[in-house]
Amino acid sequence: MLEFLKKIRNNQFIGNTNWLIFQNIYSMGLSLVVGALSARYLGPSNYGLIGYGASLVNLFTAVSQLGIDNVLINEMMKHPEEKGRVMGTALCMRAASSITSLICAMILVVLIEPGNRVLWFVAGIQAFAIALRSYELLNEWFLSEMKSKYYVIANICGQTVVGVWKIVLLILGASVMWFAAATTIQALVCGGIVITIFLMTRNFKLGFCWQYGKDIFRRSKYYVMAGLAVALYTQMDKVMLGKMMGETEVGYYTAAMTIAMLWEFIPTAFINSSRVVILEKKTQNEEEYLNKLQLLLFAISILGLLVGLAVQLFGGLAVAILYGKEYMSAVPVLKLLIWSTTFAMIGVARNIWSVAEDKNKYSKNYTICGGIFNLIFNALTIPAWGIFGAAVSTLGAQIVVALVSPLIWKDTRPFVTLYLESWKKGIAYMKKVLV
Repeated sequence: MLEFLKKIRNNQFIGNTNWLIFQNIYSMGLSLVVGALSARYLGPSNYGLIGYGASLVNLFTAVSQLGIDNVLINEMMKHPEEKGRVMGTALCMRAASSITSLICAMILVVLIEPGNRVLWFVAGIQAFAIALRSYELLNEWFLSEMKSKYYVIANICGQTVVGVWKIVLLILGASVMWFAAATTIQALVCGGIVITIFLMTRNFKLGFCWQYGKDIFRRSKYYVMAGLAVALYTQMDKVMLGKMMGETEVGYYTAAMTIAMLWEFIPTAFINSSRVVILEKKTQNEEEYLNKLQLLLFAISILGLLVGLAVQLFGGLAVAILYGKEYMSAVPVLKLLIWSTTFAMIGVARNIWSVAEDKNKYSKNYTICGGIFNLIFNALTIPAWGIFGAAVSTLGAQIVVALVSPLIWKDTRPFVTLYLESWKKGIAYMKKVLV
């Protein structure tokens, strides 16, 4: 037994995952306390204003990322001796795209809301974080080296500073515009620490290579369109709600979505840590690679089912405790949105399969299907059902992206089969363990 515990303690995968889970637990706890207090103080209207601005800005987040994070680990594994030039090239690409995205985001905000100067200011502060968050690409190196604890420490510091910032604003009774600066402050603090730790712990020199830039973009370009489509079907609901129903409705919807997404840190941590292990197994043992991937998919599904059932029972209580009676209109939306998060996590896990099987080019197709579905259904359901209509559209879009759209193309149908078989294998495994 002692030897078994020692192996667990020394296992890099488990240690890496534990750090990622710890970070997200801390973030969740901080958000539950400080975020809920801020939402109560601001009220649904001002809280919705921040959410509305963030949704407009986030439409360009995927463009700024260029999809590089989905392929960078694989590129570094393929060229271990050129890791410095691969990473340096990727960072330059990310910085250039982030600055361009910042400019485009502000142009969009002014065009959509030409007379809303308060929204301009709020969105402008939030958009500045896009350029600052180029450092996030360094997380791929930390993940590849199983050194996520450094990135976690930086994130915890940034989140703590933001938490203190919001508490001070609550004490001073500050306006909504000061609260909008939280995202940018976190990026400044976290980015500074991440870059410092990276420069101190790396064992290579950064460089730049046009050929590596072309190779990275050739493999990641599919994720740019995919990311943009993801932004459309994850942010368009709030954008259309803000435009068609008002900022108060966005406040209710944002509160529901915030609670619904709280549990995602667990599957995200497993996916991030599993990516390196599963991709490595692909080159060594095909059967073991498939087994590990299916185990991951099954674990995400079971966890999502349990969380979904819990929210059906206690969702109203959660909203009342966290946000107060003023936000109770968010309860029906929360009970529907919680199911969409499970399908979203399945879609994220599928990216590992796409990279391993060289099916990256189809990623944009899935999300384009989801984006089109969400756009059409939002236009039809929001005028009739308000925020509940937006939630219905989001759930439908996530199902389309995760499992329906892969059925359209012959090359991607095997993933759906793989997912369905994961249930069969997972249930058999559970029976074996329990018996």
